[in-house]
Amino acid sequence: MHPIERLRYVARADGAGPGVLVRETALALCDMDMDPQSLLLACRRIVERHPTMAQLWWLCANVVAAAEPFQRARELTMVVERDETPGHLDDALDDDSRVVIVGWPFNTVKCLAQRGDASMLVVDSHGEGETLVDRLHDAEIAAELVPFEYLSAAVGSANVVVIEALACGPDGALAVGGARTVVETARAHGVPVWLVAGTGTRLPAPLWQGMIDGLQVADDWHAGVDVIPSASFVRFVGPNGTSDSATTYFEPECPPTTELLRRSVI
Repeated sequence: MHPIERLRYVARADGAGPGVLVRETALALCDMDMDPQSLLLACRRIVERHPTMAQLWWLCANVVAAAEPFQRARELTMVVERDETPGHLDDALDDDSRVVIVGWPFNTVKCLAQRGDASMLVVDSHGEGETLVDRLHDAEIAAELVPFEYLSAAVGSANVVVIEALACGPDGALAVGGARTVVETARAHGVPVWLVAGTGTRLPAPLWQGMIDGLQVADDWHAGVDVIPSASFVRFVGPNGTSDSATTYFEPECPPTTELLRRSVI
């Protein structure tokens, strides 16, 4: 398959985890070493097709800014799949925790499904939560879907609410639609809210603002995503461990490669 065709396939892929998409995208970019002029255009197209997947923005920003972009793509191929965030979340959670999650947070679910002792209360978002619960039931893993009318009671019964970031900026996180309502409900009940942000989700301010502007989060309630201030969280979990302070948590993981924000011509 020609590298451009492979990238188009990756760009159209929906439902795959971020680690898989990053690996396949990085491999496709490596195959473009005979046509380096098309690299920037390809990266723009990937970013446009996945406007909320920060890991692909992180990959493309690091590759485009590198002196040896194809070598850099090879170096980053497996980084997200080897993310240690689920292990740090596992260490931080108490035994037999009752955890509220929203949608289908990949790192969080990976951790909770492997523990065996945690129970998941899943708040639906765009149908992902319902699909997740069905998948977990097939695997005989404890999980319950939380209808909206039972949201307050479910959150009030939990030990912790865990929100997984689609992307992070200098002072907040982008999360799936409905997450902010869950966060505010948890704060009203006094239930602690943790933020989980895996490898490749922390963007520099220009890319963060470009992502938010492109999604029109501030102007359109149909955006389907929520921006949550860092002050809403009491604990932060990432690839470097767990912290109760956001001071260094939101440091960007890629350069501010603003050329990615220009719209491609095809």
